[in-house]
Order: sequence, then C-alpha cells, then structure tokens
Amino acid sequence: MNSNQVKEGISIKTTALKSTKGMLVKHEYLAARKAGATGIVMGFVPGHGGDVWWIKHEDGSIGAYCFNEFKSN
Repeated sequence: MNSNQVKEGISIKTTALKSTKGMLVKHEYLAARKAGATGIVMGFVPGHGGDVWWIKHEDGSIGAYCFNEFKSN
C-alpha cells in the first residue's frame, strides 16, 4: 500500500513481513506482528515519519507495521 493511501480506520490485511530494524516500539508490538492477518489501522507510530502504523488485529492484539507490509482489505 502507498503511504499516502493509509488512513485511520481502514480495514487491511498484512502481507509478507519485512525487517523491523529501525522500528522504535516495545517488543510486544513487534512480537504481535503476523503475515496474513486482518485488522484495522489505528494510527501512525510517532517518530517514524508516517512509515509505521498501529494495526489492531481481529483477535484484539496490536502490532506495528510499515505501510508496505499491508494492503486494503
């Protein structure tokens, strides 16, 4: 997904996961990441220039993903 297409509240599906190097978030949000998950964009992660977003999965867990790791669902 292009970074300018990402908006809070849209339904997404995560794709292939890439490196988390450079993501400055708690380990729990990195550990929650999963390929092929569906969820909702909750907002952007501060300090990452709009590249990293909070995704709330259907099971209620929250992961941090780069905009190129998910697509519109």
